[in-house]
Amino acid sequence: MIFKGVEICCPKCRGELDDHRGEEDILECRTCRQRYPILVGIPDLRIFSDPYIGIEEDHAKGLKVADHLHRSTFAELVDFYYSTTSVVPPHHARQYTRGLMAAEARARAALDGWERAIQPKSSVGAIRILEIGCGTAPLLVAAAPRFSLLVGVDLAFRWLVVAKKRLLEAGLDLPIVCACAEALPFPDGYFHRVISESSLEHMKDRRQVMKECRRVLVAGGYFCVSTPNRWSWGPDPQVGVLAGGYWPRRILNGYVRWQGGIPPKRDLLSSRTLSMLLRDEGFTDIQIFLPDIADQQKKQFGVVLQWVVDLYGLFKRIPVLGSLMFVIGPLLQGIGRKPRELSVQSQ
Repeated sequence: MIFKGVEICCPKCRGELDDHRGEEDILECRTCRQRYPILVGIPDLRIFSDPYIGIEEDHAKGLKVADHLHRSTFAELVDFYYSTTSVVPPHHARQYTRGLMAAEARARAALDGWERAIQPKSSVGAIRILEIGCGTAPLLVAAAPRFSLLVGVDLAFRWLVVAKKRLLEAGLDLPIVCACAEALPFPDGYFHRVISESSLEHMKDRRQVMKECRRVLVAGGYFCVSTPNRWSWGPDPQVGVLAGGYWPRRILNGYVRWQGGIPPKRDLLSSRTLSMLLRDEGFTDIQIFLPDIADQQKKQFGVVLQWVVDLYGLFKRIPVLGSLMFVIGPLLQGIGRKPRELSVQSQ
């Protein structure tokens, strides 16, 4: 089945999907007869739920957000979402909102880093891009001027509804699909790039995620990843405390519960772990490097942290200090290539 210019299939058996929209707003697999709903124009092809919320509750929250889709700005919709949830403390909501508002600038910087690392330089336009864990779609918006076919996948239906608003404000009508990165609803060898921008650390089974990403890549295609550094001395991306990766999980989770929140379900990666993961899952030409931090992203921090970011930008360009930044810097970026000799049939 073609959905907004991209071919989608059953995530369980990869069978063809029949479109029953107009009758039940349902997709049905011709092979295994599994049925998948379409809500707010978003196909829900998940085989398991978000770790924070069940599928029915996720649908209910997403539909509640959708009621405000056309009468709110993106920023207002984000504020509305956080006003409806009691498990995100207000100071965390403010931190996350600042991150969401600066996310397009962060995504553009990440795209620049990946394209510099990919050799030889490839042409844009005809390249098919899949983003897993697309969230509110900042990277899709940032990538739209560069590539003609972009697809976003995320496990959280409610956040994809918010993503629709970001896309609408950008004048874009891109395919976004609710699906598990461990069971992607796309054919083998379909995409030239698969991107994970600050999402791999949240995946339920990241080795299976990597297998799926390699499966849907063309031979010679690239998996592009950015992720918070486990051993960073900076603010934790979810909790906000300094050096969150060093805290014993029991203590960190207790601190979050004390604040009235839900502990983050994640497994942060170090430079060494990320490199080993790419290698173990069959990727070659692996590069791990330090990303730039965009000015707009830097503005979300206080004066002291802005000064620290400036020091990071200076240190990462000095060989000895740059090596230290791989250990304690805030973010890691990397690429891995699917070998050309691996045919689609061999997987």
